[in-house]
Amino acid sequence: MYDNEDEIKKKRRKLFIIIAVIVLIIIILLIFLLTRGGNKKPVNENKELKCELEVKSGTLGENGVYTSAVEIGFKSITAVSKDIEITKNTVGVNDNSRNKETFTVTKQGTYTVYGYIQDAAGNKGTCSIEVKVDPSKPTCELEVKKGTLGNNDWYTTDVEVGFKSMETNSETAKIEKFYLEKEVKLENDEVVRAETPTDNIDKLIIKDNQTTVINGYVIDSNGTEGSCTIVIKKDSEKPTCKLKVISGTKNNKGQYTDTAVVGLETAKDNTSDIAEKGVGVSKNYKEQTYAVTKSGTTTVYGYVKDKAGNEGTCSIAITKPTPVSPPKPVVSNPTCTINVTSGTLSNGQYTSNVTVSLSYSSTNNAKITKYGIGTKQELNGKNSYTVSSNGTVKLIGYVQDSNGKTATCTKTITVKKTEYALLSSQVKVGDYVAYNAGAWDSTVKIPTESGTFGGYTAGTNRMTGVTCGLSGEKARSGWQVMSVSNGKVVLIHSGTPECFYYNKATNSSTALAKISERAAIYKNATYAESARIFTYSEAKTMKEESLITGTYYYLAGEAKGTDTLWAVRSAYYQGRTLTGRSNYAQGIRPVVVLKSNVRTTGKTESGWVLTTTVYKDAEFELNIGITFDRFVEIANNTTEIVKNSVQ
Repeated sequence: MYDNEDEIKKKRRKLFIIIAVIVLIIIILLIFLLTRGGNKKPVNENKELKCELEVKSGTLGENGVYTSAVEIGFKSITAVSKDIEITKNTVGVNDNSRNKETFTVTKQGTYTVYGYIQDAAGNKGTCSIEVKVDPSKPTCELEVKKGTLGNNDWYTTDVEVGFKSMETNSETAKIEKFYLEKEVKLENDEVVRAETPTDNIDKLIIKDNQTTVINGYVIDSNGTEGSCTIVIKKDSEKPTCKLKVISGTKNNKGQYTDTAVVGLETAKDNTSDIAEKGVGVSKNYKEQTYAVTKSGTTTVYGYVKDKAGNEGTCSIAITKPTPVSPPKPVVSNPTCTINVTSGTLSNGQYTSNVTVSLSYSSTNNAKITKYGIGTKQELNGKNSYTVSSNGTVKLIGYVQDSNGKTATCTKTITVKKTEYALLSSQVKVGDYVAYNAGAWDSTVKIPTESGTFGGYTAGTNRMTGVTCGLSGEKARSGWQVMSVSNGKVVLIHSGTPECFYYNKATNSSTALAKISERAAIYKNATYAESARIFTYSEAKTMKEESLITGTYYYLAGEAKGTDTLWAVRSAYYQGRTLTGRSNYAQGIRPVVVLKSNVRTTGKTESGWVLTTTVYKDAEFELNIGITFDRFVEIANNTTEIVKNSVQ
């Protein structure tokens, strides 16, 4: 029944072979399963995976720029085979070897984002997308360009609002649009915005008295909008008020017979509200009532000021009866004053004659009816007085008004005039003296008829080359001393001689008589004793030293003949005798004999000017015709020697 040992060994070998075959089959099966996935086809290593990325979320602005954070993920993945599993899908700017299905860009810039994929068979693929991101927002700031600021940030005039600044906060974007808009709110506080205007608006004028919110909007080239806000409070209206009498009793005439107390009935402001208020007759914001106690009409004011600083007033007139007073007697008070109207004052004393005048008035409509002034109190009817003598005198003014009231006034005058030296003691022959001889003849035509006088001309074929002339309205030529004797000073006119036409052929006594008539115009009654034409006989009898050196004298003859006019020259300094120049001449010179009491100080006084320049040793020919004004100039500069005079 039992197998032998060989049988047993055969059965064991057979079992071992069967087991080995089974193991081999299992191994082959496992290899197949691991490499081909059961029924799957073999790997095709030449295939590439494909993918596509897309923006999952983000705000796209202008020019393809995203203005917010951008999330990027796979739009699609194309596998080599639907049987091979995708084992990796990563999104990012680089391969981080971790599955990350999306990538978010938050910072400004241009980015390339990649998608990385791989399947179970080891196949790989990539895809990419470029995005421009600029999440920055433009900003702005508003400011007041024009407007008068009052109190508490309130403006009291129209306000102009504009942009102070606008910033893009971007490296590439630019501000393309900006405008200002008043904020409008609905009842639910929702802010309503108007449609964006076509044109840029950079300023806005606020005219309404209220609190106004101004929004500024700026939009950059990416289409991103930024905003800024300013609040403007404007109140240009004056506050108003009304007064009322709080207490007081009126009579039937509307007058208050006792103290009337006034206060404010209303005080209001439509915009910024009342800040201060007060009552009084002068501006104040402290007292709230005012008591009227005095008689007559008193105007009481109410003063109100709003929070913007605008001030307003109101008023009310309160009348209280005036007590009747007994009439007062009419009282007048006359007054008078003595005033100096002319005189030269020096160190408290007058150095010239002094003239005073009396002025006066009275009060209460009274009039001055009588007056007087003098060295004693009297109503002499005089209202002026002249003090001419040296010494001290007390002058008394006396007035009386229509009510019989009188008044006096006084003034003390001290006169100390200088006794000027006699002219005869101050001058010598040849000295120049300015003498006011009155007005010249206004006729300036060249004389053409015998016995006539005229103006300036050079020598003609009718004359012998003598220059003569009178031009101007006053006697402006100077005078020279011919002689000094017994206090009298004789002057000869030293300017250009006066033209006189005498026709020797006519031998006209009438023409010669006009010479004496003409001489009279040079006589000044204050200073001159006589005036005439210098005659030939005087020249012949006068001492040579009395004649002016080197000067031609045009003389009137004394006979009625052909030699009635002469021109002679004094030449004693040359050792020669008096020489003649012609037996007739075109010009003549007047001579004035001054009174013996004429005085001078050497300075301008009553028309006199005395110079210190004396021509006795002349080494040149003296030009004749120094003007009156030139003499004044010389007198003020006594060191000057005049070598050439001017007409």
